[in-house]
Amino acid sequence: MITTKSPAQASIASLVDSIYKDGLVGLPDLLPTEWADQLDADLKSEFMAALSHAGGTAPRGWNRFYFEPYPERLRGFLDLVTHPTITALSLQMFGDEYKVVELGCDVPLPGAINQPWHRDFPMPRETREEGRLTSIAINASSVDVTPDMGPFQFVPGTHFEMGDDFDGGMFPDESKYAEYEERMESRLARRGSVSVRSGLALHRGSRSSNRSRMRPVAIFGIVSPDDRAVKNRISNPEDDGVPRLKVSQRFIDSVAEETRRHLSYEVVADTGEDLPPHFTHHTFEGLKMSEMS
Repeated sequence: MITTKSPAQASIASLVDSIYKDGLVGLPDLLPTEWADQLDADLKSEFMAALSHAGGTAPRGWNRFYFEPYPERLRGFLDLVTHPTITALSLQMFGDEYKVVELGCDVPLPGAINQPWHRDFPMPRETREEGRLTSIAINASSVDVTPDMGPFQFVPGTHFEMGDDFDGGMFPDESKYAEYEERMESRLARRGSVSVRSGLALHRGSRSSNRSRMRPVAIFGIVSPDDRAVKNRISNPEDDGVPRLKVSQRFIDSVAEETRRHLSYEVVADTGEDLPPHFTHHTFEGLKMSEMS
C-alpha cells in the first residue's frame, strides 16, 4: 500500500467548495506515476478480456467503449479508495455511511469523435430541491493526456442546471452546444493526478487523432447513503442494473473491515480465478451515437 499523509481539514473544505462551485476539482500528483503505470497495464488487460465476449463492453460513441473492471484485478484499487484525501472528502460530503458503488473504465481509441454533451444521470431530488450533491466521480487517467488524445471536457457550473428540457434528463439540445463550447474547459490529465467531479456537470469525451493512443480512464463512483445507488439497492437487491462492485469472496475477505463497510459490493465468485466474464449494464442510448453524420 502507498504511504500518504492525512490532509488538513481546511483543504478538504476548499475542495468541497470547488466541487459545489464548478462541478470539478483536480487533485494533482495524488498518487505516484508508478501507480498510474500499473493502472494502465491492469486496465488494458481487463479491457482485452471484456472485449472477448458479447456484453463485456458498452459503446460510448465511435471508437469509444465503457466497461466495468473487477476491483481485485486493479492492483491500485485500494490505494485510491483508502487514500486519506479521498476518504476525508467522502466523509465531508456524505458522512460516515458513504459508499463506493462503482468502478468503471472509459476507453477512447484513436479516431474517437466528440460525444454529445451529457450528464451521467438525471438530477436527483436532493440536488434539485436542496442544492445538495449525493455523488461524486473520481477520474484517474492511466496516461499523460495530450491535446491530440481527446481530453475530457466539461462546462463549469452546469451541475446545478435543472435540465428540465434535457432528453432523458441527461442530454441537452444541440441548440445549446455553441454556448457550452464557449464555456467549456479541457483537462489534460496527468499520470498520478485525479479529478473529482459531479456527474451532473455537462461533459464529453472529445475527438482524438487517428495517430493518438488508447487512453483508459478509471472512474470510481462514491455516493451518500440517500443516493439512488444505495436506496435502490436496498429496495430491490436483485436489480442487476443498480451499480455495485463485483468481487470474489476471497478478495472481500482480505479487505480491512473499515474499508469494506464503505464498499457496496456483490460476491460473484469464490476466488479471483472463478470470476465470470465481464458484463456491463451501463449502456446509454444517447452515447451509442449510431446515427452519425
